[in-house]
Amino acid sequence: MKTKKTRLSLVMAMIIMAMFNLTQVKAQGFTENFDAISNLTVGGWAMVNASVPVGTTTWSQGPSVSGGGPFDAYNGAADAYISANYNSTGTTGTISTWLLTPNLTLKNGDVLTFYTRKPSPDSYADRLEIRMSANGASTDVGTGLTVGDFSTLLLSVNPTLVLGVYPTTWTQFTVTVSGLSAPTSGRLAFRYFVTSGGSSGSNSDFIGLDNVVYTPYVCPAFTLTSGGSLTGGAAGVAYNGAITQTGALGTPTFTITAGALPPGLILATDGSITGTPTATGTFNFTVTVSDMSGCTGSQSYSLTIVCGPNPTSLNGLPALCSNDSPITLTEGLPAGGNYFGTGVTGNTFNPAVGSQLITYEYTDAYACYYTTNANITVNTAPVVTQAPLSTICITGAPFMLSGGSPAGGTYSGTGVNTNIFDPATAGLGTFPITYTYSDGTCSATAIENITVDACTGIDDVAGVNFSVYPNPGNGQFNLIPGHGQTLTNIRITDINGRLVFSCTDEITNPVMIDLSNEENGVYLLKGMLNGQFISSHFIKQ
Repeated sequence: MKTKKTRLSLVMAMIIMAMFNLTQVKAQGFTENFDAISNLTVGGWAMVNASVPVGTTTWSQGPSVSGGGPFDAYNGAADAYISANYNSTGTTGTISTWLLTPNLTLKNGDVLTFYTRKPSPDSYADRLEIRMSANGASTDVGTGLTVGDFSTLLLSVNPTLVLGVYPTTWTQFTVTVSGLSAPTSGRLAFRYFVTSGGSSGSNSDFIGLDNVVYTPYVCPAFTLTSGGSLTGGAAGVAYNGAITQTGALGTPTFTITAGALPPGLILATDGSITGTPTATGTFNFTVTVSDMSGCTGSQSYSLTIVCGPNPTSLNGLPALCSNDSPITLTEGLPAGGNYFGTGVTGNTFNPAVGSQLITYEYTDAYACYYTTNANITVNTAPVVTQAPLSTICITGAPFMLSGGSPAGGTYSGTGVNTNIFDPATAGLGTFPITYTYSDGTCSATAIENITVDACTGIDDVAGVNFSVYPNPGNGQFNLIPGHGQTLTNIRITDINGRLVFSCTDEITNPVMIDLSNEENGVYLLKGMLNGQFISSHFIKQ
């Protein structure tokens, strides 16, 4: 082809003067068939020759084969295409001649298609780049090897400048805009870029460009999944949900554009919803998805947060006895709740009310209310009694305590050892004697006082006297009133309070009382002497 360089220069100069109809250029989508390139500037196109050095030509009309060109247009009139050749620079140099589209609102997904070719045979390597600037209507293309604002390379036809790569028949190429963070104002550019070019260079010949079509990306109908509702969650329980979509170009971004998620949850840009809800209720919100082309779609959602599973338990309530003291209830978990039921006051339970159903109520940090119930068992304590204990003499022999009911219990107290009371050990005075009985589950006690007396044998009461003689004795005792004294209402009981002798007659002379058939032990005599109450102890041994 370079053998025709002089002739082609003359032909191209003539063709540049021709006028043809211009395909209507739209603000966004357009089709350019280069019917008349002299009108391109009217549609917002621009041509810049930034070659080093700058040659005698830039982009030119046609030419057709009949007009001296190497080939005819892809479509339309034979010369209805645009071309560039080695005359864009000097004898040798770097060719960098630019054809800039109108200013566009560029979006990811926008598609540029075009046809290009070069003459056959492919004797000199050519290269065509498609570049993008996101700087509005800028025409800053740099010079030589630099590219100014058009730093984004979208496509390179024969990037390594070798033979046999650039097509020698009309071939369509497709470029999809990508890499933008958002829709932006800018231009696309066709750059005829050849190093070692020119009429004497080792590269560069002639290229044609035709049927350029720019198709803006059309936002599809987005479909957000979940149908407007999400799986509910529970307060205090980790939540993991997701909103997905179909229709977005590239990686979508999800945001909440109205309403709000439940407190504690967040929506990530990838659509995942995570966190731990800190409040209950139904929360309404709108999610908008945006794609790489700036297209959006929205969907309203409703998310209900309820109280979580019941965390309360009431285990380990003790078995009590009806005579136990009130206890503080602490078995409910989590701690910090309150107890209710019959016999419960201020979390304290009184066993006197018997077995009851106890309710534990707990309110958590999210105002969620929970309850649990358990029975507390109260066993009936036995009823324990013991017979009144009499006054005994300190000189009396130790004796086995008896008379406690139910039988089988144990005695304890001062002077008591293995249920035997020793007056001498106890000493003079009055002492409580405790009788304890256990049925294997519960126990109870009864307390009676025992008095240890010096037992001189005669009780002086306001100038009156009487005696029991001998004391101690072997079973037959003489009851002797003092001179001029009268005894009446005489009652004699054993140490357990059992009546062994009584007499209501008036006694003024000594009488004999026979206790030979009674058990050895301490006996209590009570009666009236000259109208005054008397008492005395004596011992049968």
